[in-house]
Amino acid sequence: MKSTLNLFKLLSIASILVLQSCSQEIGVWKNDKIAKSEREELHELNDAVFKTVSENDVKKFGSYLTNELLKDNYSNKLFSQLYGTTRKDSFKLADDFYVINKYIDSDTIKVANGINSYKLIYNGDPQEMYIATFLPKSRTPNQSMITLIYGHYNYGWKIKDVDVAPYTINGKTAPELYQQAKLAYRAQNLFAAANTLQLLQSCSRPNNAWQYDSEAEMYSFAGEVINKVNEGYKFPLKLTSVDGAPTIIRLYHTTFNDGTFPNICYITKKNLKDVNAVEWENAEIRKTINTLLPGVEKNSPYIVYSAYNEMPSQNAVREHYDMKVKGL
Repeated sequence: MKSTLNLFKLLSIASILVLQSCSQEIGVWKNDKIAKSEREELHELNDAVFKTVSENDVKKFGSYLTNELLKDNYSNKLFSQLYGTTRKDSFKLADDFYVINKYIDSDTIKVANGINSYKLIYNGDPQEMYIATFLPKSRTPNQSMITLIYGHYNYGWKIKDVDVAPYTINGKTAPELYQQAKLAYRAQNLFAAANTLQLLQSCSRPNNAWQYDSEAEMYSFAGEVINKVNEGYKFPLKLTSVDGAPTIIRLYHTTFNDGTFPNICYITKKNLKDVNAVEWENAEIRKTINTLLPGVEKNSPYIVYSAYNEMPSQNAVREHYDMKVKGL
C-alpha cells in the first residue's frame, strides 16, 4: 500500500511538472501581438513608473524594483537616470516585448528592421519577462532611448533593469551613420568618414541588451578608418598656406540643441578681441582645410571653429572665440 501511495505521489508530481512547463508557451510577442489584457496591464505599470519619476518620488519608484536591486541600493541611481532624461523631454512607447524565455543564462530576441535590424541579448531569468523601449515625443536630432526590463516574480512584476542611452545622433541611428560614413570614405572624404564613425560609436548600443546585426562590421570599419587618420595625420598641424600659419591642435565634437558637430580648435596670432580679423582668417582657413584634412567639413550640418591665442589647458580656462558655420 505504501509503495502504491509513493508511486501515486511521483505520478502526481510528474503531472504537475508537465503542466507547469506546458502552461506557458515559449516565445516572443511584440507590440499589438501581445494579448490585449496583458498589454493593458503592463502599460498601466509603465505609466505608474513614469508617474513616480514625474512626481520625484524615489521611495514609490523603489516599490517597482526587484528585491535584488533594492538590496544593492540601486534605487537612487536608476531613478536619477530616468529623472534627468525625462526632465529634458516627454517620452512615448516605441516597442514592447512580452517574453516567455527558453534559456535562463542568455536569451535572444531578433528584430528585423532593414539596416536597423538588431538583437536583444539578455539574461532570461525569470522565465516570464516584459521589455519596453521609449523614445522622445519631440523630433530632436539627438535622441536617447529609455529601456525598462521587467521580470514576473512570485511577488509581482518588478523592474530588473533600467537603461538610458543615445539612440540617434543628428537624426540617424548607428547603422544609418555607418552607411553615411561608407559613402564619405568611397568619395575619399577621410575626415568626414572618421567624424561620422566617432558619432556612430556613441549610439551603437541604445541599451545594454541591444546589438545591431551590423555591429561587428561597423566597428571593424571604424577601426580601419580611424587608424588611417592616426597614421596619416599628426597634430598640431600648421596651415602654412594661410597668412600667420594658424595651427590646428585638435578635433572633437560639440553638442548643441540642434545636433552634434565637429569642433576644430586652432591657435591663431590674431587678437581674439578683433572679431573681424579672426573671422577673416577663419574664412581663409576654410578655403584650404578640406584639402588638407579631406572632407572635414562635409556630411555635417554645421562645423564649429574655436580660435585660441594659447594652448588650451585642463587646469586653466583659456580665452577663445567660437564660430559655428554651415558644413559643406
